[in-house]
Amino acid sequence: MKSLYELARRAHQNIKPYVPGKPEEQLYRELGLTKVVKLASNENPLGASPKAIRALRQSAHKINRYPEGSAYYLKQRLAKELNVQMETLIIGNGSSEVISLTLQSFA
Repeated sequence: MKSLYELARRAHQNIKPYVPGKPEEQLYRELGLTKVVKLASNENPLGASPKAIRALRQSAHKINRYPEGSAYYLKQRLAKELNVQMETLIIGNGSSEVISLTLQSFA
């Protein structure tokens, strides 16, 4: 039986793994900096959106509960905005999770 490595396309067999940007605290320590604008890991240099902060404040009283796992209302809204069927949408905690879920579907 072939290993997953052998089954992968030759061009993909030697792809270097993603190396995330260093945390600000590490940059301060290593480089002796007092201010850093991080963009290496897709951070927003302007900070969180005021709308996102408002939404967090409005839902803070529910922080002790697990979120609804199917993301029904998010899918419903996205489907309407994108003019697609809800069943065609996959919601995950970042691309790594979605890729992992996709691979697990065929394992």
